[in-house]
Amino acid sequence: MRDWLLGLMLLLCVPCPVQAQPDDISTWVALPPETLRGWRVEATAQRILITPEQPPTPQLQVREVLVLLTVAQSSLNWILEGMLPVLRNQRVRVGLTLYKLGTGREEQERMLALADSGQFDLIVAMGSDATRFLYNRFGNQPTPVVALCKAPELWLGFEEGASQQAKPDNMAFVSLSLSPDVQLHYLQELLGPLKALTVVYDRRNQSTVEVEAEAMRRLSARDGFQLLELAVEGKRGAEETLSEQLPRMARAMRQIDPDGRHSLFWVTTSSAVYDELERIDRYSEGIPVLGSVREAVREGNSSAVMSIGVPFKSAGQLSARYMLEVLGSRLPASRLPMGVISPPDLAIHLRRAQQLDIKLPFHFLEQASSLYDLDGRLVRQDGQPAVSAPAASP
Repeated sequence: MRDWLLGLMLLLCVPCPVQAQPDDISTWVALPPETLRGWRVEATAQRILITPEQPPTPQLQVREVLVLLTVAQSSLNWILEGMLPVLRNQRVRVGLTLYKLGTGREEQERMLALADSGQFDLIVAMGSDATRFLYNRFGNQPTPVVALCKAPELWLGFEEGASQQAKPDNMAFVSLSLSPDVQLHYLQELLGPLKALTVVYDRRNQSTVEVEAEAMRRLSARDGFQLLELAVEGKRGAEETLSEQLPRMARAMRQIDPDGRHSLFWVTTSSAVYDELERIDRYSEGIPVLGSVREAVREGNSSAVMSIGVPFKSAGQLSARYMLEVLGSRLPASRLPMGVISPPDLAIHLRRAQQLDIKLPFHFLEQASSLYDLDGRLVRQDGQPAVSAPAASP
């Protein structure tokens, strides 16, 4: 009891920073009605509460979960779209309290005090920065943690044969990314031996640099294709950088591969990049655009040809199952295996493939969980037939 009061006093004593407009998270959650069925959302600039509409009972109390997030607004909603239906109508009733983890020392100390206050049964780290923060500052604490981040087995040193670090007993991990070697296998089956690849990423997104960009450097050195890098500096400068640099990159790839049939632009999971997909497609100059994020493939004509990766919605579903397992188990969270979604999720846009004269292997079409037809309409979603709006004009 004394420790709980001490944590609460520390939380109250640390002054709340003045919230700048970019840190106002009150509008970050925008979910379809079906996802929100059975949930109540209350939002302020500092935090978002998502609680069950049905009141608790003596036999079924709400288990409180603190969510520290650093992911962008769009990916947050996709994760929640997968997470909330799994958490709904379960024998374990869950309430979520979402806070944005800032970069300032005082704000981070305030979040650490909140995590250590004893009022939460579980903490979810949503994004690589939040995972790194809790891994460094909250490892082996009594409160369990479920962390969603890109390739935790790589940058946390868990992969087989690497210098092993002991996983904190209180942490379980779900990966938001796919093995780059698997992605390259699919790319080579689609386009043949690669000659040139431009990886487009956000330099400010540390996990993207460490995991995705670095992986492409390794693969290009191993497999002999020419790697070009196009880095933006966050969302604010992405539009100008991409408009200026994309045509130059396309010309450089044409010099290596004049027909452009063995080259591509690779869109990473940086939100500053995939949010600019329409611009990337417009300036690609006939060179295919593919990516590791499902949301790069979309209705209409401005779309990637294909995505090969882990959809945020599926990661949300898996993380919800991990949350329920941790809340219902007395075993340490570290006993759960690394959460990896396999086989990879494919989303395919037939219209873009036809326009670029790309021949799709038949088993790609069989495996694809999302499929857009020759009119650019969504006809398969999550492996099931989809009802789509009328096709957009070319």
